[in-house]
Amino acid sequence: MPLALLVILDGLRRDAVSPDRTPNLWRLTQRGTSFPHYRSMLPSATRCVSACTATGCVPASHGLGGNATALLGEDGRLTAWDAGSPAFLPARRARHGQALFRPTLADRLAGHGGATIFSNVSPGAALAHDPNRSGRLLHRVLAHRPGQEEAPPSDITLDAAGDALLTGRFLEEVFPATGSGPALGVLWLGEPDASQHANPLGSPAAWAAIAAADACLGRVMAAADRRRAAGDQVLLLAGSDHGHETVEGVVDVDAELAAGGFAVGDRLVAASNGSSVLVYQAPGEDPAALLAFLRSRDWAGSVHAGAELHAIGQRPGAEGLVAAISMRRHNGVNAFGIPGQTLVAKPAAGKPDRLGCGQHGGLGEAEQSPVMVIEGPGFAPGARDHGAAQPIHLAPSILAFLGHGDAGQPMDGTPLQARPTQEPAA
Repeated sequence: MPLALLVILDGLRRDAVSPDRTPNLWRLTQRGTSFPHYRSMLPSATRCVSACTATGCVPASHGLGGNATALLGEDGRLTAWDAGSPAFLPARRARHGQALFRPTLADRLAGHGGATIFSNVSPGAALAHDPNRSGRLLHRVLAHRPGQEEAPPSDITLDAAGDALLTGRFLEEVFPATGSGPALGVLWLGEPDASQHANPLGSPAAWAAIAAADACLGRVMAAADRRRAAGDQVLLLAGSDHGHETVEGVVDVDAELAAGGFAVGDRLVAASNGSSVLVYQAPGEDPAALLAFLRSRDWAGSVHAGAELHAIGQRPGAEGLVAAISMRRHNGVNAFGIPGQTLVAKPAAGKPDRLGCGQHGGLGEAEQSPVMVIEGPGFAPGARDHGAAQPIHLAPSILAFLGHGDAGQPMDGTPLQARPTQEPAA
């Protein structure tokens, strides 16, 4: 039976991949096809990218706009939300009748071998892969099987040790000693993202987290090789969802708006997504003055509104969305020589501001330089595909390999197999 595997080393920058630092991922680039122009979404943030990966669609289509977002009530008032909360997608379902507007891989593969998702990031990001409980989901604070809630594990922690435990259980579930496993296995590691948020990029702690995540990938590669040796076809996709840049300064966007005469509350929400901001305004308000103010701020690297939102995969007016801001940044290096310095928007109450540590969310060069390598049918060993590629292309590629196409449901992405932009190894 064919098996598709997706392994994400959350937050890994493309320029961190090397034979010494990430030997397993480096070895995979020799065995599969790499994508040197692979980009993240906007926001370049895990909850948004998880939904894009699971559905093959941009936020304008699936409806989960960012790590932090807003919901527009029937009364025309806005409520700010942290999409990492396990309560967020149920709240979207209560408001719209659906948690996401497009089916996930777990939905599409129900009855066709099924999907197993093991995730060690935020609960909301994990749930974005399977909000309808169509497959098997395991996270440190929530778990379910098709249509059935389960007790979550008590010993998985958000660190390298937790990732290692999760990887072991993932391998047991996807490669069972007896019986058959699922058609799709997704392993989404919490590292190196967690350590890069807490430590400077390029620091010993950050490199150690990268090495630990790469070791988890190596275990999956070995299991995939054993499956191939037994005669089965395996498609292995491995990489990351976004990169990181160094926090150079923190901007209190709510305070900036208040100083400009705009009242933040249930008529106006500025949702911090690290180095980007999603700005929502209640219906009936004229956005012209607000947009002019935002474009005048020196902390705003770029402000996207109207048709510009469509171009970055967001939908104008969705939950009242009027603008997406990518914060100002530059290519200067940090104390460890790692390029990329960015301003970030002050996070919601209770979350730390970590000057000098890693962050993401915007359109910065490193944030938009994640990794993707694919090994299997349609992906030549050592080849490089120089075409455009994003997380929305992964689900169509997986479904094409498994022989299920789009199952009658449209996706924004297309399969990456054997594209004319794929150049053979030198």
